Amino acid sequence: MSSKPTMSDIALACGVSQATVSLVLNDAPGTRISAATRAAVIAKARELGYHRGARAVERRPLVAMLINEVTSTPHVAGLIEGLSEAANEAGLLMMVMPTAGDPGLEAAALDHLRAVGVRGVIYARLVTQEVAPPERLADWPTVLLNCHAPRSPFPSVVPGDLAAGLTATLALADAGHRRIAFIGGEDSLESARERLKGYRRALAMRDLPADPQLVAKEGWRMSGGYAALRRIMGLADPPTAAFCFCDRTAAGVYDAARGMGLRIPEDLSVIGFDNESFAADLRPALTTMELPHADMARHAVEELHRMMTRPDSRSRHPQVKIDCPLVLRGSVAPPCGERPRAGAVAAGQG
Repeated sequence: MSSKPTMSDIALACGVSQATVSLVLNDAPGTRISAATRAAVIAKARELGYHRGARAVERRPLVAMLINEVTSTPHVAGLIEGLSEAANEAGLLMMVMPTAGDPGLEAAALDHLRAVGVRGVIYARLVTQEVAPPERLADWPTVLLNCHAPRSPFPSVVPGDLAAGLTATLALADAGHRRIAFIGGEDSLESARERLKGYRRALAMRDLPADPQLVAKEGWRMSGGYAALRRIMGLADPPTAAFCFCDRTAAGVYDAARGMGLRIPEDLSVIGFDNESFAADLRPALTTMELPHADMARHAVEELHRMMTRPDSRSRHPQVKIDCPLVLRGSVAPPCGERPRAGAVAAGQG
């Protein structure tokens, strides 16, 4: 053994990897190392007389996510969780910089990233949309997360909203429903446009008519779902099922259905979107589509790491769409009994 013990000496003595010794001695945050292994490494380092000098500190490559906003929505939590887990597994240190989508703040953030020696960038949006990323991002390996730029060289990761709309509507059609409403969302939202496309494609696949009267765009809030259902149930041939743009819209549909004396799922089957925490607490628990934000973030980090470690390689898929899983609960059932009548709304008004 050399006069100056090294991390390799400690790793050999403890029967662990040098990377494990480095993580323990540098007290790296977020590492999954058992207390016994950590104690053994520290004890052996002391026994061998290992001293960590200033040059012995092994810095993790720094990467950054620029995002337009950080709020308390579950979408941000999923993104942050996926980013942190994937970055830690790849040996990266991740920083998050909210910029409000302001070009001036983005420019200042990029100046800072250059000064601190950032190695890669994830450019993100809270809501799926087309963007025009700063040209200076070309100075780093860059991945777009929850957004896309068709005329840019950057690979992107987005949710499969169209496929999710297809899946949700097919679930209702295959349960036996022939009159299915699409409730909520606004044309200004890309996700709403894509889910509506999926809804219409599913109707075509099952030879069901696409009735424009069954499409409501009162918005994504509870009040929008409430108003939309009360209007649609007044039709001469009302629906027996509804695919809602989001869980908040679905909660409004639940409220309106109760006021009209409709039972879910006996009189009206409902599917939401987002799998928010309250969805499982509704009565009955809401069947919903889950936004895969954590999986999207993990993929973005993995793609960024590939670009950093193999800069000459090309991405096989310039845009990756991550599937949205269907979470089956109690709000979907085959239609039964008499169809809801056009007078149901009037009977439920008080």
